[in-house]
Amino acid sequence: MEMNNAKWSKMLAAGVVLGATLVTSSFAVTSPDFPMAGFATQNGGTTGGKGYSEVTVDNVNDLKSYAKAGNKIIYVKPGTYMGPVEVGSNVTIYGYQGAIIAQPTTGSAMKLSGSTNVIIRNLKFKGVGAHDDDDEDCLQVNHESKNVWIDHVDVYDGHDGNLDITNASDYVTISWTKFSYTSASTGHQFSNLIGNSKTKTSDRGHLNVTIHHTWWADGVVERMPRVRFGKVHVANNLFDSKDASYCVRAAIEADIRIERNVFIGVQKALDLYTSDGAITAAQMIENYEENVKKPQSGTGTAFKPSYSMSLTDVSTQAKAYALRDSIKLYAGATLPDPGASSVVTPASSSSAKSSSSVASSSSAKSSSSVAPASSSSAKSSSSVAKSSSSQGQVVSGTATLTKHGSGSTTQTVAAGESIADFYFTVAGATGATVTGLPDGVTGTLKGSDYYISGTVSATVAPGAYKFTVTTTGATTNASKSGTITVVASGTAPASSSSASKDPEPAEGSSSSNTELAEESSSSMELPNSSESGTTILSQEAGVRANLSVEGRTVVIHGISQNTAPIYLFDQQGRLVAKSLASENCAITVPRAGTYLVRIGHETHRIIVR
Repeated sequence: MEMNNAKWSKMLAAGVVLGATLVTSSFAVTSPDFPMAGFATQNGGTTGGKGYSEVTVDNVNDLKSYAKAGNKIIYVKPGTYMGPVEVGSNVTIYGYQGAIIAQPTTGSAMKLSGSTNVIIRNLKFKGVGAHDDDDEDCLQVNHESKNVWIDHVDVYDGHDGNLDITNASDYVTISWTKFSYTSASTGHQFSNLIGNSKTKTSDRGHLNVTIHHTWWADGVVERMPRVRFGKVHVANNLFDSKDASYCVRAAIEADIRIERNVFIGVQKALDLYTSDGAITAAQMIENYEENVKKPQSGTGTAFKPSYSMSLTDVSTQAKAYALRDSIKLYAGATLPDPGASSVVTPASSSSAKSSSSVASSSSAKSSSSVAPASSSSAKSSSSVAKSSSSQGQVVSGTATLTKHGSGSTTQTVAAGESIADFYFTVAGATGATVTGLPDGVTGTLKGSDYYISGTVSATVAPGAYKFTVTTTGATTNASKSGTITVVASGTAPASSSSASKDPEPAEGSSSSNTELAEESSSSMELPNSSESGTTILSQEAGVRANLSVEGRTVVIHGISQNTAPIYLFDQQGRLVAKSLASENCAITVPRAGTYLVRIGHETHRIIVR
């Protein structure tokens, strides 16, 4: 069954169910649930609360109580929960879309101190704002905490830092995470320490950390991460903060394997800091660097991991951009709510396995969006936390809205076409609403970000549509306005401000019309369905290709022989196939799944079922 882009976009915006995949109105794109990989799979593995009873919380007192006690799977309903939240052992904490843990004026938002076997997923951690004074980090892994998996979280504006791993903590994996700072931070925008002092020789032999598919975004200046003593595998990450002075810093006795990462527009990818003592190794392996002003070749030969891990090749611009697009799409708190996915608490293996085969069964089996039923080990119904509010705490004070994204708040679009997406970060409030948008364009809250996106209805009357976004739940709410001007279908927009422009891929065309890439590897399987669809992620107005999916074949219409080659990537940015452009190009994919298609300056997301 074919669907055009407009119909698919409307279905996504409406939050419809496609086959067995739930697409909720709170998050339009359901993120794939990537399995655990890296050091968290070692030392016996990391299973979190697997095997213990489940509880759903909607107030901060219950969250703190259950988290500190441990031995539990905890689902956190939408709302803002003021920390500090202390985490015990054998616990999984998994957030619904819109669950935010906030850092108080002093102290952490969440702290692991001597904790063992912990999984934290799908949460936003909102700091009080980075300032040049001594305080705690937004999220801390401290005092010999071991076997920790932090996955699909969004950490920003941490007071002293965003997330530090210190004091002989060990076997930690950070994956599909976003670190950033906003205008709430006025200094000390240093994101991550691994090892917090040159005198902590007790860290030797510990601080084994893997960081993969993580995004250091705008506002981060340094420490992505800064490492002392530890063995740290920094692999397949994105560094593109326009504020960065350096990204990775190697300090005393650091052993860092910096492998297949993407560095774009930063001052230095690597900084070698020898003032405090000799560096063991900081090896740069097959990274992609673009507009890096002070290249650094690295030093020494880094450790070889005790685990297997499938990594995406970034040897060309096209491949690097595909990984970049994938990380930007899925990093952060992008997972579905409990019950909307078949896997939310995977178990790991204690043996070295590839990253595609570590996950095991789920503890969440309910198909509804309410709290899953407790497991058989639950003693009584009193284990389910209750409160009078499902929205967490109401924020007091003055709210703010900060605009982000390539799309302008003032743009022109033809009826039946998609706008260039943009979003506002909501601070000091519990949510936001919007009025005045043309039919087909909607506002969607994703955690603490309020996205404006969609396809203008083909029947919308031409004219200027002034919209206003207003925060909710604050003592003093904030508003931002803009205008979307709709022109008649078939009329070229007066401005190309809605287009997101990227440089041309550097890789040349192949000698055959279509060839499968040598490095093709398995992508995440999606449930079978008769529906398939496409979504435009970024687009250059001069190309505007149309895609359709026919069975396992992707058909690209409306492009000429002069168009740049076509690249097909899987969800993790790995090249699956490439093709020469033709008027009606067809590429058969190896299996069902979600793919990214780059055509010149355009990037499309497609689903093949």
